[in-house]
Amino acid sequence: MSLRVARAPWAWGLGASCRRRASSFPGPPLGAEGVAELLRGATQAEEGPRAAETRRTPGQCSVLLFPGQGSQLVGMGRGLLAYPRVRELYAAARLVLGYDLLELSLHGPQEALDRTAHCQPAIFVASLAAVEKLHHLQPAVIENCVAAAGFSVGEFAALVFAGAMEFSEGSEVSPEEFL
Repeated sequence: MSLRVARAPWAWGLGASCRRRASSFPGPPLGAEGVAELLRGATQAEEGPRAAETRRTPGQCSVLLFPGQGSQLVGMGRGLLAYPRVRELYAAARLVLGYDLLELSLHGPQEALDRTAHCQPAIFVASLAAVEKLHHLQPAVIENCVAAAGFSVGEFAALVFAGAMEFSEGSEVSPEEFL
């Protein structure tokens, strides 16, 4: 199952194909024997297509940090349901998990939501739902995102956002793997 979620511009179109591939940096120039020649080759490579890119100031960049286990609360996600694709995220999670994560997130009980097997998928989906809201309200934040990271289960949401993992892969991760 493939579900499109808002992704960083540098991840658009990459999907699962960007995992663990070889570096895109060119190898040393043929015949380069010394450090000076290697550095000269590296400088020439930088003057190629990447030279046209301009460096952005910190005020023009954003970084997304996704929360981890312990941030779950009954009712989380309620304010996100009006945004495009959020219900699709929860519907896809229901197919993968085999239970209604949205119902559990909205109505609890808190004791059930606090169980690792429930809170981690809930935080994962709610995090991506929050990205959908951010994409709708402040698209420039998504467009100018230069990095994404997460605490614990938030790492998986960051990987999906970055395009290194598909949504269904993150939803299928067992609680033991989240730890």
